[in-house]
Amino acid sequence: MKVGVSYWYNKGLALCDAEMHEKALYCFDKALSIDDNDEQIWFRRGMAQFYVKRAGDAVLSFNESIKIKPLNAPALNNKGVALSVLKKFDEADECFRKALEIKPGNPGVLINQNISNEMRKKGDN
Repeated sequence: MKVGVSYWYNKGLALCDAEMHEKALYCFDKALSIDDNDEQIWFRRGMAQFYVKRAGDAVLSFNESIKIKPLNAPALNNKGVALSVLKKFDEADECFRKALEIKPGNPGVLINQNISNEMRKKGDN
């Protein structure tokens, strides 16, 4: 029996739900080795990378997700969060702005944008 993309993707999701993000990354990488043109796998990989404190890598995965699906508000939002952690606030603001163009008034994006702005202010002190 050949193990396919959906097997690895679903296993990765289950591992993320169990907060086993490092193991989930292995599964997402296996899925991407079979099909590297799936925006959802790249997105979930980015989320797992963020949770294991690899914000820079997460940004790269979110970029791949956005490249495949440009109007991807969740990937733009989470890329903004990762960029904020990296203290790249101008780039983060651009991501939040684009996400809000796609999903106007999205409360999750607005909250993350406010958190990013607060992080920027604290860094200026």
